[in-house]
Amino acid sequence: MASALQLRGVSAGYGETVVLEDIDLALACGECISVVGRNGVGKTTLLSTVMGHTTLHSGEVTLDGQSLNGMPCFRRALAGIGFVPQEREIFPSLSVRENLGIAARPGAWTHARVFELFPRLAERLDNMGNQLSGGEQQMLSIGRALLTNPTILLMDEPTEGLAPVIVEALTAVLARLAADSALSIILVEQNSRVALNFSPRTVILDKGRIVYDGESAPLRADPDRLAKLIGIVE
Repeated sequence: MASALQLRGVSAGYGETVVLEDIDLALACGECISVVGRNGVGKTTLLSTVMGHTTLHSGEVTLDGQSLNGMPCFRRALAGIGFVPQEREIFPSLSVRENLGIAARPGAWTHARVFELFPRLAERLDNMGNQLSGGEQQMLSIGRALLTNPTILLMDEPTEGLAPVIVEALTAVLARLAADSALSIILVEQNSRVALNFSPRTVILDKGRIVYDGESAPLRADPDRLAKLIGIVE
């Protein structure tokens, strides 16, 4: 299966500080993977490196075989990479309608399709971004990213800070997105239950390196092994 996204020997960070070291990771067309690990091990930096927000010290990032090295983040977005940041980064002084419209590009993902996924957004179209609940803001952030009609969707901690009932609803949405064969997804998620149920493949980061890249099922079946890999226990 062809790789939609590939990182080869990537070391990256912020300025002179190296956070990721010697990362080799390939994401196939239509594939979904989860990335888990403790806070501070480089999960967000991994997504930021794909988006071009970090300093690349060595290695190469390619999209559909074309190098992204040195490409500004807006061109990466135009090339087909959608990003749902941890901070959501919606525009608080714009309405839901305006937040969605500012990102929309022609393609399979339309406003109607986003509203089917998130009916609540259709009800809140004229509300400002700062008038939404945390869950609604997350829906808006995901919906906005989908309206860019990406081929690859990067999602950074989408369930963070949300009430359990909202997490369950969002988990159902993630399952629907994973079933879309036209979309490749990298999900960074602190909630290991959500992460391991989301995709058949899981990547574990520890101290800026990949310590596991394989099937999710064995990790679901062996919590002790998962804890050791994540570094919760020695």
